[in-house]
Amino acid sequence: MPMTTADTTTTYQHYTKESFSSSRFTDLIEPHVTLALQQFKSITRNYALFHISFFFLGCLELLAFVLFFSFLTKTTILAFSLAGIFLTGFSYFLLLFYFQAKKPEQLLALKHTFLEQTQAILPFQKKTQQFHQCTIRALECLIDRLHAQEYTYYAAFQSFQTLGPLMKKFSVWCHWKDVHQMKELLFQLVIKEAIELIKMAPTDLEPHAALATAYWALANHYLDPRKTDPETEHLFVSLEYDSAEMNEKFKKNASRAIEEFKILAEYAPKDPWVHAQLAAIYHALNQPEEEIQQMQIIRTLQPKEKEVLFRLGVLYFSQGKHAEALCLYEELQQIHANKALELLSYYDAYALD
Repeated sequence: MPMTTADTTTTYQHYTKESFSSSRFTDLIEPHVTLALQQFKSITRNYALFHISFFFLGCLELLAFVLFFSFLTKTTILAFSLAGIFLTGFSYFLLLFYFQAKKPEQLLALKHTFLEQTQAILPFQKKTQQFHQCTIRALECLIDRLHAQEYTYYAAFQSFQTLGPLMKKFSVWCHWKDVHQMKELLFQLVIKEAIELIKMAPTDLEPHAALATAYWALANHYLDPRKTDPETEHLFVSLEYDSAEMNEKFKKNASRAIEEFKILAEYAPKDPWVHAQLAAIYHALNQPEEEIQQMQIIRTLQPKEKEVLFRLGVLYFSQGKHAEALCLYEELQQIHANKALELLSYYDAYALD
């Protein structure tokens, strides 16, 4: 039986500021993450069952109408058969409008309940830095658990394992949008909590790093998963990822991430991680000149790092800056000969573009 918020408060009343640790907190919220995931899958599975049930009912009615058409034309049952088909269609669309309005409310309620349960564990007062940091951690845990859950709704029977890939494809086709929307809600909450942290300490770099990372994670959420996770096999990818709406959301959040990383670059100009993140964003936005600028900064910070020299050389070749690229080729020859040869293979990147 799931624990209520009151039960949770009683169970963890011994959990004090002195005994608090990030790893301990992660262990404590794990049951709530699991419960939230189960409730999410239950809610979304019910909606899929609604669509599947009406689909099969409609198919059966149409099939019966076609098979027994010659018999129906000789009786008054024809009118009732047609009325039944139209009633099924009308009922489906009527219930569809209702469920389309209800599902977002259920997901918001689930999110609210999850936050209440995890925040009840915390020994910190609300609107403190530690409180918001832990809330972000809880949300990130749930986001991590939601990853690839769209593949796990339905499984083939043991005797029909050959249908496994087909069932996974059907599962992701039915539920990718549900998982996408839930993760979007959670990312937006992470951003909100990070902004609250910045309001408390505007010049503290950690909240800005958290906000920049959250914006960039949300931006990647709108990209085709084959781009963000190319090493994983994707059985089904929706065409919606190529839509103008998704592209606009990606660009908007990527631009916000850039602004936050620029703040970090002002306060920590010698941190290569910050410039690497900016370079990655500019690469995703297809802005090679800006990416080159960031890679040049990283090169000054890490002059002998072969991966930096290689990436900068590739960018030079792609933009037709062969002289600069060949200078990096000579440097790479002294550090890593194989990497230098690999860089040379990009010599015609600009000519063939």
